[in-house]
Amino acid sequence: MLTGIILAGGQNSRMKGQNKALLTYQGERFVDRQLKEMRTVCSKIIVVTNDASPYMDYPPQGDIRYLPDIYAGHGPMSGFHAAFAGVETEYAWVVGCDIPNISAPAASWMLTRLMEGDYEAVLPVMNGKHQMLHGVYRPQRILADINERLDTRQYRLSGLLDSMHWLGVDKDDLAGAGIHEDFTADIDTPEQYKDLLHADMERE
Repeated sequence: MLTGIILAGGQNSRMKGQNKALLTYQGERFVDRQLKEMRTVCSKIIVVTNDASPYMDYPPQGDIRYLPDIYAGHGPMSGFHAAFAGVETEYAWVVGCDIPNISAPAASWMLTRLMEGDYEAVLPVMNGKHQMLHGVYRPQRILADINERLDTRQYRLSGLLDSMHWLGVDKDDLAGAGIHEDFTADIDTPEQYKDLLHADMERE
């Protein structure tokens, strides 16, 4: 019913070229933490990457597909397109590879909201900013719009929100469901990564 999608095809320019999916946290690579969490609620998993070789040692491989961008070089929109063109389930949970603490309970709760309201997407909205890279979607309802935007060189991912029927959920909504909002925190820079590791050491 639900496919997990990890977008791992970025240039990692703010991380000075280091692959964020391969950063380690609490003894595991980000991508391995994400795959483990997704497997608790997803029947299939897609990793969008133009080079699958760094990920092939994660066992077993039967439920994971590695797909390259079809329209390469256009940021997350390219990743959404590749994943949604290959997805086989009605629903998808999309995350960026730079989020070390993705939340299956959050995804499941958002999926319920999506199904009940017949939305095309349910997204966390943190401090007034929508988090499209930890959202649940109905891919087949959105794919045609993605195709059109790529064809007309409209690469801004948030532009999809103008034509989608979507619901935003904030930290109060999530707290009411017993979910802490820190699952959307992403790591974009070496400084943020150092802060993440330092905070983890202080908790020990």
